[in-house]
Formats: sequence, C-alpha cells, structure tokens
Amino acid sequence: MYDIMHKEVNSYLSIRSAFNKLRKNIVVQPVSEEVNTRDPLGRVLYNDIISSIDIPIHDSSHMDGFAVLYDDISNASRLNPVILKVINEIKLGNTKIEPLQPRQASRIPTGGYLPRNSDTVIPIEYVQYNENDRSVKIFSEFPKGSFVSPAGKDISKNKLLFKKGHLIRTQDISLLNLVGIKKVKIFKKPKVAIIATGSELTNNIEEVTQGKVLNTNGPIIYTLVEASGGIPVDLGITTDNIKDIHNKIKLALSQNDIIITIGGSSVGHKDLLAESINSMGQPGILAEGIKLDRGRVTKIAVLKNKPIIILPGPIQGAVNAFIVFAIPLIRSFIGLSHNNKVTINAHITDNWNARKQFQNFVKILYVHLSASNTNNRIRAKPITGETSNMTVMTRANGYVIVPEKITTIEKENEVHVNLLSGFSFPSCNPIDLV
Repeated sequence: MYDIMHKEVNSYLSIRSAFNKLRKNIVVQPVSEEVNTRDPLGRVLYNDIISSIDIPIHDSSHMDGFAVLYDDISNASRLNPVILKVINEIKLGNTKIEPLQPRQASRIPTGGYLPRNSDTVIPIEYVQYNENDRSVKIFSEFPKGSFVSPAGKDISKNKLLFKKGHLIRTQDISLLNLVGIKKVKIFKKPKVAIIATGSELTNNIEEVTQGKVLNTNGPIIYTLVEASGGIPVDLGITTDNIKDIHNKIKLALSQNDIIITIGGSSVGHKDLLAESINSMGQPGILAEGIKLDRGRVTKIAVLKNKPIIILPGPIQGAVNAFIVFAIPLIRSFIGLSHNNKVTINAHITDNWNARKQFQNFVKILYVHLSASNTNNRIRAKPITGETSNMTVMTRANGYVIVPEKITTIEKENEVHVNLLSGFSFPSCNPIDLV
C-alpha cells in the first residue's frame, strides 16, 4: 500500500548496523555460469583469465614495407644502395611463409608475420620498388630488428590478462577473442523478486479514474534491479490480505535469491507484511526502522537464509532504501564489493539543510549534474520535494549520501555525487554530463 499510516518506531537502527544484522542472518553463495565470449559485457569474471598463447603469435611487422635479413642491408647507403629480390608478398594471418635466402626480401603489410629467419623490416617509403623485375632497392641501413614486433611483445603466453572480479568491458571482449578464448565463467546474476503490495494498486491506467492508484514504483524498482546487476522477477500486485501476502512471499522464497516488497509496511496500525513474515519462521523481521531520510520506515527481514527488503511506498523512500540495502546485496552476489560505486566530484549550487526532525539520520540528497559555462567545474543542483514527488526523481541524475553528522552543505562546497546505472543516463541538454 503506497499511501499509508506508519506506526511509531521506538528506535531506529543505523544503516550500517541494519545491514550487518542482515548479512549475519543470510547465506550469500555466489555461483558461476559459463557464457560465450560475445555475451559477458558488464558481467564480472568468476576466475582469473590467463593467456594460452603469445600475441603476436610470431614476429610481425608494424609497418608496411619489406622483411629482410639485416646482414644484407647493413652497409646500404644512398651512394651504395642494396638491391634485393622480392620472392613473395605476405598476406595477413599467413603463418606458412618461405624462409628468406641471402639477397631476398618479402613484401609485408602492417601486422603480417615475418619469414622465420628475417629480422628487420624496411618501411616502404624508404625504398624503391620495381614491379617489373620484382626487386627492391634499399638506400639506407636500419638497425637490426627495426619495425619488428617480437612474438609475445603485446601478450606473452601464461600472462595474467584479467583477475577474478574484473568487470568486463567492450575492449576486454576483443582481447578475449584475440587470445582465442571462446567461453568465460562469470558470476551468475541473483534473481530478485519484486512484490508491490496494496489493494488500491493497479497496473491498468484506465482504472485510475475508478479510485485505483497506478503501480508506478514497481517498474522503477524492476529497472533498478536490472541496472544493478540482478534479474528482476515481477510477482505482481498483492492485496492487503495476510493470506495473499503469505502465499506471495512463500512463492518468492522458493524461486529467488532476494525479495523486495514495495509499500504495505503498515496499514493503519496493523502491519500485515511484518505479521505475515514473522508467522513464517525465524528470524523474521530484523529491523523496523532505519536511520535513513527519507525511508525511515524501511524494514529488513530474513526467512530461509534469504534477505527481504521492505521498501516504503513513497518513491523517494523506496529508491533510497533500494540504494542502501538492495544494491549492496545484489553486488555481493555478482562478485563486486558493496561500496565500489561510480562517483564524480561536483560543487553544489545552493545551500542545503537537512530536515530538522531527522538531522541525525543518513540523508540522500538528489542532485542534477551539469557542466559550468564559466569555468571547468561540475555543478550539482539540489533537487528537493515531497517524498512522493516523482519529479524529484526525473529532475535528478545523481545523488549524494550525506552522513549522519552533517546537517548542512554550503553553496560551492564540493560533494561526491553517486552515479547509478539506469538513473544517470544523459539528458537532451548537451552540457549535462550524466
């Protein structure tokens, strides 16, 4: 249920204490899966990757020119040029190349493999090539080994390419293909069940005029799960009925690694979610209030060694709780550290003050990042509004986690802005950075 009355919480746990309590009661067992090398973009390696070959696999040229024997050209000069017979033209990738005899040369492209006994490449711009008699005239000496990339210069056999826990990028996939790796082991994504609760909710926009409330938060959490590295599983809307809630949570536990509920954390003064969870086993509800503004009514629970995160209904509180609890959990399943977030330093554009009632809580300040037209600074404009205002989310493209002890941030102070995949995509404004 999104529009709810919250029971008074006698005491609030810090985010750190709540998360530690959660971790002590769950079992996180990251597992691997094997995928084709073309598929692991944005995934995390489950083990080290070692090259089984040299790159290049043979001595190769890094200029268009002629492969020669150094002894043949060691005395070449403008007054005393050396003339060599060109016996072949090497093709890229060809490894079966006839060795050179004295006074012979091979025409070679950039990246071509040298004949086994050749040791020097003369760039084409330093020679005179006669196509009629297939001879090349060389007018100057070059040091032995000139323009030759030795086998294994870029990558040597048995070299460590990537460590376990490496986040695979586009260029990494190219390197994996280059060394002939066809499959890689990566951390398997956790399945994250999403349960929107509330008898008033609907997924049909036409029913909004009939007194229903559109389920807008479910799709947001779905995309954030996906962007954070999990596999979202939408289990649909559940009514404010303890039996329905019980059955939905039971289903979620049977098929998923993490369970997220949205709204319904209390209905009037009766908390159906907490009641249902506590009736299903131990330890049940671990924390009923978190020192998080907004999002203080977030609850965390554990059943069957699996975490349950009970997000508030209002959008800011829901996303805030997702940031501090769901993202670290998802990261722990996919082989990433809890706090390895992408951040950017920026200067805040306006004074900001924490809400008086919750100043000793962790605060999440949403900001809009942009580039300054007058200097090289990155600006962070605070975005504030009521906890249920969707426009706070749509106007923001980053967020600042403000520690418990900080209650004000003065204009022009530097802040560390977190970027969140799916949340911090570029806007149409060309000066926006994220």
